[in-house]
Amino acid sequence: MTYRITPFFLLILSFLLVVNCGRKERTLFEEGKKWELVGEKTKALYYYELSLRENPEYDPVLKRMGLLLADSVESIATAIFYLEKYHRIKKDDTEVQRELFRLYLTTGYEKEALEILEEIRFQGKKETLEFFEATYLCLTRGVKQKDYLLTLEKSPLSSDPYYAPWVRACETK
Repeated sequence: MTYRITPFFLLILSFLLVVNCGRKERTLFEEGKKWELVGEKTKALYYYELSLRENPEYDPVLKRMGLLLADSVESIATAIFYLEKYHRIKKDDTEVQRELFRLYLTTGYEKEALEILEEIRFQGKKETLEFFEATYLCLTRGVKQKDYLLTLEKSPLSSDPYYAPWVRACETK
């Protein structure tokens, strides 16, 4: 007795493989998020890495990996790698834009920081744009530091705990 594989069977098999692979990367990602939420950064990174092995372009993992690694001075280059990869997929993610901007400025990548600034300019968020511009100018220019610092201090964003170190970095420049 011979069996013939029908095109319908192949279609169903292909569909099941795609669905199953998608579930595995998502399951590993969710496991990583659970560990991240309880403060187990190393375990979270482990599961995120396993998820990326299933799908190297899985954008939720690229974002989480980049943001987690950005906290460590030793991992800044790797954080930038993951965040840039994510940013190419999702250009309008403000959280990733601000983290890339910060990393670029702190590592001396002024041109790249300026590109992020241009993206923010076209998104129409005046308050954010003014803060980022003043930060960029304060940290990259040798003149008018006090003017830029005054702009930063007046900004509503200066009271945000995330942005407060940016103001301090400008103060110490």
